Amino acid sequence: MINLLYILLALVLLGVIVTVHEFGHYLVGRACGIGVIEFSVGMGPKLFGWERKGIKYSLRLLPLGGYCSFVGEDENSDNPHAMNNQPVWKRMLTVLAGPAVNLLLAVIVATGLIAGGVIVNPFEVDSQPVLLSVVENSAAAEAGLLPGDTIAAIDGEAISCDSAGMERAREIIGATPAGGTLTLTVKRGGETLDVTLSPRYSEEDGRTMIGVSFQSFYRSYDLNVFEAIPEAFKLTWRVVVETVKFLKNLLVGLFTGQGVQDGAVQGVVGIVSTVSDDMKVGFGTTFVDGLYSILYWLMIISMNLGIMNLLPLPALDGGRVLFLVIEGLRGKPFNREREGLVNLIGFALLIMLAIFITYKDIVALVH
Repeated sequence: MINLLYILLALVLLGVIVTVHEFGHYLVGRACGIGVIEFSVGMGPKLFGWERKGIKYSLRLLPLGGYCSFVGEDENSDNPHAMNNQPVWKRMLTVLAGPAVNLLLAVIVATGLIAGGVIVNPFEVDSQPVLLSVVENSAAAEAGLLPGDTIAAIDGEAISCDSAGMERAREIIGATPAGGTLTLTVKRGGETLDVTLSPRYSEEDGRTMIGVSFQSFYRSYDLNVFEAIPEAFKLTWRVVVETVKFLKNLLVGLFTGQGVQDGAVQGVVGIVSTVSDDMKVGFGTTFVDGLYSILYWLMIISMNLGIMNLLPLPALDGGRVLFLVIEGLRGKPFNREREGLVNLIGFALLIMLAIFITYKDIVALVH
């Protein structure tokens, strides 16, 4: 029952993010004088609705997003307020508004999380690992290690605070047999100590361990709200750059036959599973940690939805922008039926891709 609650919460979160995206289209479209047919929160069967100033508003059963439909969006209309009768710049602003609002929402949430010291700074990395926790009655606890200790070296080998350094630390510890000894060089309160301990074999993990966990190797922010704003923009830009790199590597892998690593791409099922699991851990710690988890995923998914929608692919906002740019350069509009056909084919391909990814997500969950 509790797991179902977190799954529903994750679905609602996705729905809110998509609705915000569509609300961006709605606001800018109306500001540009484009006629709106309907604005819907949710998808599927209509629960209830109303009409105001010629616009239909509805709340639908499935909390998986929403939509905003405009007059003359996919067909020619004689209505002077139809989208097809508006200048290119108005249509482009309306199309770009959805991704822009998603990125703006991400910046606002990131500002709050940064100012609250909840998320770490991906631009500043500590040089040496710091202990986050020490397991009670473990080898580390009996040797006197404490949370907050900095591990400078293991058996004389310096340990860096990055993924490679953490992997090397695990290798050294795992290569030491149960009953053997390790000497850790520890920094604590301005002092440097040598701590000797004996790793213990873990049946569950299949290797020797000392019973510690490390903090993120990124440094925490220490900023007020006004200082956090530019950092939030930097963080958003960093995610944009990393997402573009990921997409490039994804395409290279597909076209060179290298394939795609399992779990690298997730659909709705995979995202909901990941987000609901994280929320469960958060709320299982404290209520505030659960709220932070919601805000964190609100930021991340909103960023990615904004970026992905800007891809110049048919049926996405980026594809519509591409058509509008070409129309502006040509000085005349595309044939609406041909443009609609291209978008329909693109939409069908996206649906097929979504079904395939969903299948992979379900297989991964089952196994």
